[in-house]
Parts: sequence; C-alpha cells; structure tokens
Amino acid sequence: MTVQQKRSPPQRAFILHSYPYKESSLIVDVFTFEHGRMAMVAKGAKRPGSNLRGALLSLQPLEVVFSGRGEVKTMTQATWVPGQPWLTGRALMCGLYLNELVMKLLPREDSHPLLFESYAATLMTLAESEEHSAILREFETQLLAELGYGLQLECDVKTGLALQPDTLYRYDPLAGPVQSGGGALVSGRVLLALNKGVFEDVKLAAEARDFVRTIIQFHLERRSLKSSHVMHDLHTLSERLDAKPAAQRKLKRALTTPLSTIEVGTS
Repeated sequence: MTVQQKRSPPQRAFILHSYPYKESSLIVDVFTFEHGRMAMVAKGAKRPGSNLRGALLSLQPLEVVFSGRGEVKTMTQATWVPGQPWLTGRALMCGLYLNELVMKLLPREDSHPLLFESYAATLMTLAESEEHSAILREFETQLLAELGYGLQLECDVKTGLALQPDTLYRYDPLAGPVQSGGGALVSGRVLLALNKGVFEDVKLAAEARDFVRTIIQFHLERRSLKSSHVMHDLHTLSERLDAKPAAQRKLKRALTTPLSTIEVGTS
C-alpha cells in the first residue's frame, strides 16, 4: 500500500526562475519564507486548464503547498497573493537581477526569513521609487551579510581608525578595507555612502555599484550575472539614443512591457 506523502502547510513564497520539464510541467526555483530556496516540479503547469498556470508569477507574492522528501519537491498548490504592484521598465530589470542574485548566492533549503522579508520589501520599494541604485545596494549588502560576507563600512580593519572620505582603500572581500594591501581599490566616500544608503550624485552611485558588484563577483566564484550585463547594456543604449526620438520610443516600449505578459516557463 502506498503511503500518501504529507503536504506542507501554505508557505509564503516567490518564484525566482522556471524551465520546462517534460511536455507539460515546469521545474520551479522557489524562494520560501520558512525553507529558503527550494526546487519544485509543477506538474501540468503548462496545460491551459492547470490551476498552477495562472499563479506562477515571477516577482509576485504567492502561497504554495508542496509535498515530497527528495531534493525536488512536488508543488501541489499555488495561490497568488495580491498587493505587489507590477514591475515594468528598469524596475522590472532590477527585480530580475534580484532573482538571479538569490539563485546564484543562496544555497538550497537554507532558511533566511530576514532576507525573504528584505526581498519582499525591496520589490515593493522598486515599484514605488525611482531610487533604484540605492534600493539595489541596500539589498546587495543585506544579502552579503546574511551569507556571512557582511561589508565592513565603518573603519580600517587593520588600524581600527574610522574611514575617511578622501582616502583610498584596498578592500579584501574576506576582511575589509585597509590603506595598503590587496583587493579592490575603493574610496572612503563610497564605503561611507554605502553605510548610510545615500548617494549624493550619479558618479558616486556608479562607483558604489561597481564596487559592490566586484565583491559579489568574488563570492560568485567566476559565475556571471546575465541580468547585470543586460541592465548595463540598456543603460548605455539609452544614453546613445538621446538624440534619436524614434529609437527612444522603441526602447521605451521594450522597457515598459508588463511582467504579466512574460511566460514564466520560458525564462
């Protein structure tokens, strides 16, 4: 006699990524509040009549139920939880970047409830604010801290002296800033701005972005982030099209496609 697998209680969750499995199903990378990242198979999710098909929305809060004891669980129910505005344009690209960060840095089935709450809050803030750079830097630093790689943004780790805005430091990803040694070159101004979460100008925001991405890349161990390259290319393209209204309109249409039109299963 087959023993029925016990179903989980409803779990708060977000879909990070999915890809086709067999003819009608999906393998889904799910970020849950209680269990962290999990792999689940959504059986029949690609069928038009599936109750899972319309619920598996990326960058939208869900409640999921699953069963199974192996590495890949079986998703038995998914319910969309309204309240999160749809992300479009640059906010959408930022959301996809968050998903890729979590997928590539967070181990599977490693619970991080505080990071889950930060992720949910970040998506909401991205929808309501144009300060995308500051929003992303805050999440990146929280993610690094949750993984045990927290940035030292207050003092020289060798001397213990407070960081000075006009001083250049070498930042060791495993230790922190020192005035001499190995590591990424960064100004005290950038580190102090990251600590406050406030960037006074575009140049400072760009320097902070490049520095944090350097640290993240170190911990990724040579794996690349596709979404960050796409964001950079779109930004460069938009600058080049300043004097070309027709091309600008085309780019704007590409950037404002609502997420509801994107098939999760083909991402």
